[in-house]
Amino acid sequence: MRTLRGRVLFSLIAGMFITVAITVFLFVRLIHSLTIDQAKSELHGQIGKAIEILNEDLHALDPTDLKLHFKNRLYNVDYFIINSDQVVVAASHPSKMGYRLHVPLIKEDGIMPLDNKKMLYATRKLTTDNLQIVVYAPLSSLSAITGQLMLTTMVSILASFLVVLVIGLMAVWKTTKPLKELTQAVSSYEPYRPQHPLPKGDRTEIGELINTFQDMSSRIHKQHHSQVEFLQNVSHELRTPLMSIQGYALAIKDQVVTVDQGLEVIHKESKRMILMVEKLLQLSRLEHPGESWPYTTEDMRNMADQAAALLAPAASEYDIGLEVIGDVVVANIPAEQCFQVLINLIQNAIRHAHSRVLLRVEEGEVLSSTEDQQSLKLWAIHIEDDGPGVPPEEAQAIFERFYKGQDGVTGLGLAICGQIAERMGATLSCTRSTLGGARFTFMMKLQDK
Repeated sequence: MRTLRGRVLFSLIAGMFITVAITVFLFVRLIHSLTIDQAKSELHGQIGKAIEILNEDLHALDPTDLKLHFKNRLYNVDYFIINSDQVVVAASHPSKMGYRLHVPLIKEDGIMPLDNKKMLYATRKLTTDNLQIVVYAPLSSLSAITGQLMLTTMVSILASFLVVLVIGLMAVWKTTKPLKELTQAVSSYEPYRPQHPLPKGDRTEIGELINTFQDMSSRIHKQHHSQVEFLQNVSHELRTPLMSIQGYALAIKDQVVTVDQGLEVIHKESKRMILMVEKLLQLSRLEHPGESWPYTTEDMRNMADQAAALLAPAASEYDIGLEVIGDVVVANIPAEQCFQVLINLIQNAIRHAHSRVLLRVEEGEVLSSTEDQQSLKLWAIHIEDDGPGVPPEEAQAIFERFYKGQDGVTGLGLAICGQIAERMGATLSCTRSTLGGARFTFMMKLQDK
């Protein structure tokens, strides 16, 4: 019984057998009790008939005068009359004359032993000579009637059992069939197949399980497609600098270009390839987190000043003004990762700005829900530029891997920023700046002190 279907069938059959056994046991007791009660009632009726005859003559009672009517059948009823000494003075069988009863018949009816048999009897006092009449019938004749009733009952119960068993088998088969189909479909599942035939779920618990598997297969297929696309993009991005390096190496060998020109291009492309590999490794670690980030209490304004000071030479090279405004905001954050996000965002802003990049540090509150009107304290750093900006339809796509906008380098910087923000529970969004360009907002809830 290792399969679910076998266990359900075994439980169904075992439960039905136990139910039938209990039903038969209780029904036998009920049938036997009803049979005894009906027989006693018949015997009491025969006593009344016998007393009417005996009032005329003590020996005028013929055994054939007493009959037990039961289930459309007639059974002869025997009798005897005893005196106060429990001695038989008259009987339907002459052999019983002079027989002494060893057990007094106190009750009006019951079961008594006679001739090594159990007899069902009924008795009543006679009005003359202190006599007592007893009519009786063998209990075995009633058992035969009970057996017939039990045979009919067992046949009906067996028929009902078979009907319920067939219905149960059909129900179990229909219930477990989707699971069997799901097992077969999952065992042959391959993520590279665009549409894998999974059974259709319904509103039952098993149907919900099937729907869950369908959703899971869709996510796996999407993830597989994303990985394939990622490998293709990596191959394409690495192929370009490698081809440049190879081409200029051959050009130097063939003396098509000077050594200085060739080495400059080789150095530039190899540096770009190393940067790309480092970012890919960093992105891979972020997507599969295994290390813990230490959280420290930092001044966000001071961090923004440090990032701006570090990139001030690069901004001056492009004649870009770099400005930081805002008050002191103290927050509990992973400092190294937050600083990396700021560096990437500022570098991105410098590449696209015309003349100005603005960093604004602020603290604020927002409503957490409209029902309880509770507010959350937030810190935010906005990095704005006066460049061409980001089209609204690309505001989410720029955080995807290898998505390059105008003047993009590797297409991985903003993807890394997005992964860091997601892992630390912050949000990173892109909107339109009042300066005319892009506005990147790095925001997170302030932890309770």
